Amino acid sequence: MITRLPSFFLLPVDVRVMSQERGISSLHNEVVDQKYKHLGTALSNEQKEQLLTQLQVFQTALISFQEEHSSEIINDEQIRTTFQEICSAFGIPPLVVASTLEGQEAEIERNNQLCLKMIELCTETRPINGGIITVDDLVELINEDSWVNKDLHMKFTSKDVLEACSHLKIMGGELQLIQIGKRNYIKSIPQELDVDQSTIIDTANILGYVSISILRDNFGWKSSRCRSTIDEMISYGILWVDKEPGHETKYWAASWINV
Repeated sequence: MITRLPSFFLLPVDVRVMSQERGISSLHNEVVDQKYKHLGTALSNEQKEQLLTQLQVFQTALISFQEEHSSEIINDEQIRTTFQEICSAFGIPPLVVASTLEGQEAEIERNNQLCLKMIELCTETRPINGGIITVDDLVELINEDSWVNKDLHMKFTSKDVLEACSHLKIMGGELQLIQIGKRNYIKSIPQELDVDQSTIIDTANILGYVSISILRDNFGWKSSRCRSTIDEMISYGILWVDKEPGHETKYWAASWINV
């Protein structure tokens, strides 16, 4: 008696073989995929450990270089720039290197790196403020740096900046601490401020700006004296011009401007 074969056996042989092995092949592929994922994770972890080791070695080398050449790094702009670029290329800001030291050595190196950070920020903000920035504004910029407040958990104060300025003066650095009125400023330009310029800066930091009439009415200056002094300060980038139709021109202090 001939029994009707199930429809499965009526399929071509190669199709039947594929159908029979589909479940096993799928399971086999899943196992292989898991092994590859595990291998990939293991390789990734190994590479990460190797990279961290290399970075630690390089960081140690940077510390040694700083210890030996700290004076040159502070005083030579080319060496300082190159050193900062090397640190940044490896994701290791100079302040991070300083944070790895301990004791008196750490305090000295921390002070050195604060000096470098001050020089860096004063240079970066020079096109905005003309090379004159209040100590309070500089402290705020330093503490806004993510490496300082998040990674290193550091918080600098005005006192720290003033001490760093004293250190820079001894080392012959390019930053100069000046006092105008009751406020301390950091000057990073070679030009010396005369009495009239200092008066304008002090006045501008009260209202945020000065004008010809304000200087004339409060200090008895002639208009020509006001204009010549203001024009010179504009050329340095210390004051920003604000012309509004129908109103007297105002000259704003950079610290009051959000760029």
